[in-house]
Amino acid sequence: MKRSLSIVCMLICAAGATAFGQAATGKVFWRGMVDDKVQIVIKGLTVETKTVSGREMEAGAFSFTAPLPSSNVTVTAIRKDGRGTVTVVQQPDSSNGYTAIVEVHDSRGGAADHLLEISW
Repeated sequence: MKRSLSIVCMLICAAGATAFGQAATGKVFWRGMVDDKVQIVIKGLTVETKTVSGREMEAGAFSFTAPLPSSNVTVTAIRKDGRGTVTVVQQPDSSNGYTAIVEVHDSRGGAADHLLEISW
């Protein structure tokens, strides 16, 4: 009974923090092939992969721990596997419908597999 009560209290506290303006934290893990430059567009629980330059590859796979909230949060991205650079080129805010964009630029020849951890 104590454990159930503790879990309920944690859930209520987490919901209350979000209700009082503290944005929920979360992550999305993205894995995909990149041949030059790709943008990963994130909104809520959706991810779209757009080829900016280079050969178009299959859409990457992704997994969320929580949706990207419809509030101002700061998005960061780190490369867990792959090569090249990873840059957040658009932070989510009301002017862009709370959409984040992360760009992967792999200037070495040929396509390579990449794994990103994108957090907010």
